[in-house]
Amino acid sequence: VISRDLRSKYILLYSQPKAGKTSFAAEIKNNLLCCFERGVNAIAGVYAVDVTKWADFKMMIKQLEKPELREKFHTVTLDTVGIAYGLCEKYICAQQGVQAIADIPWGRGYAMVKQEFEETLRKISMMGLGIILIAHSARRVEKQSDDSEIEFFSPDLDKRCYAIVNQLVDIIAYIDVVFNDDGSSTRWLYT
Repeated sequence: VISRDLRSKYILLYSQPKAGKTSFAAEIKNNLLCCFERGVNAIAGVYAVDVTKWADFKMMIKQLEKPELREKFHTVTLDTVGIAYGLCEKYICAQQGVQAIADIPWGRGYAMVKQEFEETLRKISMMGLGIILIAHSARRVEKQSDDSEIEFFSPDLDKRCYAIVNQLVDIIAYIDVVFNDDGSSTRWLYT
């Protein structure tokens, strides 16, 4: 039996475009959907907030400390986590007065982004909220010794972002859509 209560659960959900990542997250009760990209236009009844700056996201997380919002939301979804990580990087660049994170000497910029990103996600988890991180997928094909090919789908995330996400999440799930002979489709969730 799988609990429908996702408080204190941390999930990475990824798939190809239009497989239903956002609609899956929108079905979760008491979920705050942080839209780092627009994808909820056709989904009714979802509580979604557009996020265009990391500072705005941090302010939103701070607002979740209010008792009335703690009762309202049990889960926070970042859609997509790759864009969120990019905004975190831009936030650090702006604070340091540089154009690119690599412009901060001795790799300190990457360490600063890691710390900022981890601390913000940790703050969400320390409030007892569940976290759903949505990512697109990247496809790669590997040839085998018998000349057959195997197709792989992995989260399409910067390696530094993926390292942080991979340490946090309890479940990594891939959504696939299979089209049936009658033209209908079935959505599958692989963990």
